[in-house]
Amino acid sequence: MRSRLWSFVLGGFLAVGVGGTASAATLDFTGALSVGIGSLPALAIPGAGSATVNGSGGGLHVNSLALAGGTFGPVSASLPVTVSATAFPSVRFTGLANASGTFSNLSGGLGGGGQLGLVGLAKICTVLDPTCGFVNVPVQLTGGFGVGGTHAVAGNVNVTLQHNPWVATGAQSITLHNGASVVTFGTDLPQGFQHGPASATSTTAQPSGVVQLVTVSRAFTSLTAGFPEFPVFAVLTLHFVPEPGTLLLLGSGVTGLVLLGRRRGGD
Repeated sequence: MRSRLWSFVLGGFLAVGVGGTASAATLDFTGALSVGIGSLPALAIPGAGSATVNGSGGGLHVNSLALAGGTFGPVSASLPVTVSATAFPSVRFTGLANASGTFSNLSGGLGGGGQLGLVGLAKICTVLDPTCGFVNVPVQLTGGFGVGGTHAVAGNVNVTLQHNPWVATGAQSITLHNGASVVTFGTDLPQGFQHGPASATSTTAQPSGVVQLVTVSRAFTSLTAGFPEFPVFAVLTLHFVPEPGTLLLLGSGVTGLVLLGRRRGGD
């Protein structure tokens, strides 16, 4: 009886270990995508799903990562600006979501990254038009944000964006020329990183592993004062969680240990 119970318990824990490695090609996660414009309020979108990691292989660390489009969003929201005496009372996001994308060279803190575009439109509303219907600063995210290149948007205020891909280590920095001042933006952004439950460089693909990436774009406007240049940034955070089957096997193993303890207590 005891040998059977030990086999059951051991089998459960071995299944957890083996299953965690064999199933590492697809990992379940919870996470968030945050998008912000300068110091204006950022929109955070929670999400969950499955990411394809390390191609068709497994492993303990996430080296490459593929994410499906629409994992986060689409979301539309209006965020008020609470800073007093501002010329921009709110920022509005319409249809914000992620497109599909891939990241590589993430393993061991190598400073990798990749391309994952966003779709949607952000508008910086002005006091001249609080409804954001006519007089606003349009920031079109569709067309290169999180991928790279230059994208121009015509409107009552013309905006040109210079985009960058995502980075997985540290933060991107851009230089802004606002009037007579020159400001380097990026040091206040959340940093890109990867870490796991056992090691920062070897166990990201295990339950409780985390991958965070950041990207920042530089926006130029036709305004001559007030808001001629500003940054647009995004932060993507993925927290890997155990698969339901793994949790069940782990629970069965723990239950077996409890039963074994009761059995011994009754002997």
